[in-house]
Amino acid sequence: MDSAQEELPEEVKLVSEHPQWKRAWTHAELEPLYNVSLYPDLAVFRERVRLPSALGIANQLRKYHLNNTRTRRGTAVVVVRSGRVLAVTPDDFNPAFRIRVDSVVTELQRHQDAGHVALPDTIFILNARDVPLCSLGFCLVPLFSPVKEVRGLGGSMGPDMPPHGKAYNEDLLVPLLAYPHEQLVFYPAEKKIPLGAFASDPSEPLGGESSCRAFVSRFARDSSVGGKVLKMLDARELLEQQQRAGQGGEAAAATAAPLGGAVSGMASTPPPAVPLSRYRVAVSCDVQSANPGLASLLHTNTPVLKGRSNWAEYYYRAMRAVKEALKPSAAARMAMVAEAGQRFAYTYLSLRSRVLYYEKAITEYNSLFGPGYMQATVADLPSSRPITFGDILALRMYPSSWRQGLA
Repeated sequence: MDSAQEELPEEVKLVSEHPQWKRAWTHAELEPLYNVSLYPDLAVFRERVRLPSALGIANQLRKYHLNNTRTRRGTAVVVVRSGRVLAVTPDDFNPAFRIRVDSVVTELQRHQDAGHVALPDTIFILNARDVPLCSLGFCLVPLFSPVKEVRGLGGSMGPDMPPHGKAYNEDLLVPLLAYPHEQLVFYPAEKKIPLGAFASDPSEPLGGESSCRAFVSRFARDSSVGGKVLKMLDARELLEQQQRAGQGGEAAAATAAPLGGAVSGMASTPPPAVPLSRYRVAVSCDVQSANPGLASLLHTNTPVLKGRSNWAEYYYRAMRAVKEALKPSAAARMAMVAEAGQRFAYTYLSLRSRVLYYEKAITEYNSLFGPGYMQATVADLPSSRPITFGDILALRMYPSSWRQGLA
């Protein structure tokens, strides 16, 4: 891979506020995402005869999380009580996943304090790994996860497939809050390098021979064909370069975490979008799960070629794939595709929009338990000392106010 040591060009323009476009900062404006992702994810639990319970949370942790080392070390429980957000984890929680958990706590709290959201009291299990855990009928309560398997996205598997695909896990998709990207990235079209670009972490496995990343890597290394149209970039080198240069504004916030090696069950830190905006086309490949860098790539004025995959983040089912040949005559059309991607990202993928989605997910999740149930359950947690993981495992079927007939 090329090290890409050169300075980032001065022609790059970062835009925080677009004069014609509007952010989706209300639940009404986020309804298109709820309709295709949140509501279908919750529907499988609403259709069950028995309501979920606090005991179900405890039992799920015991049976399906604590008995598997990898799962346990990527599991956290998030508690919201009286507007304060905290997370508890098992003693052997993998510190590599800490960025995922801490970002949820920090961003929910920050937007709660700013008045952007009003989080209800709740207790939910957070899966910090990029591995869905809820096989069909497996989970006792909804599990908040960053990815799941959705087959037939965009109707790619025939007319009988639902328009937004068929989920093969029952995980409740929620946004990743760890890798924010707020700014649109513009690079002059006439100065773009006439190549495609693919940035990947060299420590991350290629996947199977038929995987997108393996195919793209082989293609790019074929000097007779692929090497002439596609350039491989070292994502880690790009991240370190951006950190050293202090470039990227808000977009550089995603690189604030230590750049460790590849971690089983977690995609690598996504590369910065700014260097990739210099190329005519950017390529995005899923590996062991959905590529978290797709969101930042969509902020650039470069069209994104996404490899076909069953992995999905919370916003994937709201995107529309565009099949278009990459020919010089299609330049205007590809510019329109890039602009559509930017507009989608600007509208729906800001950090505030993601936190709003989280708030809606929590509210809808609480409603599954019945009116007032979750508030009463949280009230039973210790208030005179820090909450522990053991306190969550001690949750009962009915909170004390139910047992006393007060609710």
